[in-house]
This record gives sequence, structure tokens and C-alpha cells, in this order.
Amino acid sequence: MAVHLVILGLASAFSPIALAVVLMALASPRPGRLLGAYLAGGWVTSVVAGIVVIGALEGLGVTDVRFVHTVSPGIDIAIGVAGLAIAAALELRRRERRGGRRRSGSGAMARLLARATPRALFVSGLLMGFPGIYYVAALKEIAQGNAQWSVRLALMAFVNVLAFVLIWIPLAAYLISPAATRRVIGGIDEWLVEHGGIIITVVIAAAGVYEIAHGLSRL
Repeated sequence: MAVHLVILGLASAFSPIALAVVLMALASPRPGRLLGAYLAGGWVTSVVAGIVVIGALEGLGVTDVRFVHTVSPGIDIAIGVAGLAIAAALELRRRERRGGRRRSGSGAMARLLARATPRALFVSGLLMGFPGIYYVAALKEIAQGNAQWSVRLALMAFVNVLAFVLIWIPLAAYLISPAATRRVIGGIDEWLVEHGGIIITVVIAAAGVYEIAHGLSRL
């Protein structure tokens, strides 16, 4: 289960909004406060929602042996298919915007992020912390482990560390060496804007293929 959770946790980390948050925050005068606020908001929603989802899944009988060997693989396959669909939609969207060279995270969320205040970033984190498909898949695996709640919470915290890796690594780097972090991100800013969407799409698609294969192997 550990490898599965690592893959699902890392897949959950990749999103256009996460990339936009890092680029916008590090271009601002106070990136530490902004990234910290976004991370705090995201963690609040993600942890609370995770507890609710695990409890709900347990109530639905996901720990039942028949569920694990019959319904659960079908859910994995469905999540994988959904992941491929999301990746395809992101790629189509990226190609549509390619001519205009628009930055990641456009729209209402981008306008919220562009205000660049800790409160706005905290609200953004709250909104973006709701479980995505791969996080839900990870929560299902945790629930099916039928462990004590202390173990479940520890595993959920581990998945959340991975799910927010694109936020806390730049934050930690900035706190350790602000000037070097700004210099590195500034040097690859345009490259990230140009190629970040492709990387995100590939990761989401690869995780989708993995989930389909994982589901099929359990049938």
C-alpha cells in the first residue's frame, strides 16, 4: 500500500493552480507569508475533508472483503479513466491558450491569487484543498487498511505532505535561502510557464494509467 499511496500523493500535487501559486508568490515582496498561508488553508480543508471521506467510506463498507475484491478494483479503474480524461482536457486547454501565451491559473482563481495577500492565499488554499480524484483514491486505500484511527491519520498526513510538495518545497527553500530561491525560480520562470502544463498533464495521465493497471491487477 505504501508505494500506491506515494504515487497517488504525488499525483495529487500536480495542478496548474499549484504552479501559479508558486510563481506568483515568489514574484511578490513576501513569498514566505503567501506560500505559508496557501499551505495552511490547503491543509485545513484537505485534512478535514479526508477525515470525513474516510469515515464515510468506512460506513459504506469499503473494508468488507467482498467490496475489496469486487467493487474496489472497479473504482480504481474508474478513477484512472477519469484521470486520463482530466489530462486530455488540460492538454486541449493548454493548446487553445498556447497562441495567446497566457500564464497558468487564469480566471477567477488567478484574480484571487493576483491580489497577493496572505488572506487571499489562505482562501485559495481552502478552496483548492478539497479532495481530487487521486487523493480520494488514497483515502480509499487508507480506509480499506482497516487500521486504528491514529494510523489512518498518520497515513493521511503522509499523503498530504506529498500532495502539497510543490508548495512546501519552494517555501522551505525560500526560508533557508531567499535570494538563491528567487534567483533559481526567476531563471526558470518562463520555462515553467511554457512547459509546466505539459509536465502536469503527463503526471496526471501516468497516474491514470497506473490506477487502471492497479485496478485490473486486483480483478
